[in-house]
Amino acid sequence: MVSDATGETLIAVARAAEAQYANVHAIEHIFPLVRSRKQLDGVIRDIEASPGIVLYTLVNPELGQHLEAKFRELGLPFASLF
Repeated sequence: MVSDATGETLIAVARAAEAQYANVHAIEHIFPLVRSRKQLDGVIRDIEASPGIVLYTLVNPELGQHLEAKFRELGLPFASLF
């Protein structure tokens, strides 16, 4: 989960989605307060090392586009919650 704020809304939505699947337990990796390209590139490296579904809330469209382009390239699933 990647957020440019505290990530509280993102976490609540992710946990609500997880609750729909009785036999699934997600391992949460939360990256809050991501507001620069440098921070996002560090997050992307961490996610590459431990890949999974990426949910994000990034208000800055350039950061969102960068994240999406990289994850398309890597073949990782992602979803914006905006």
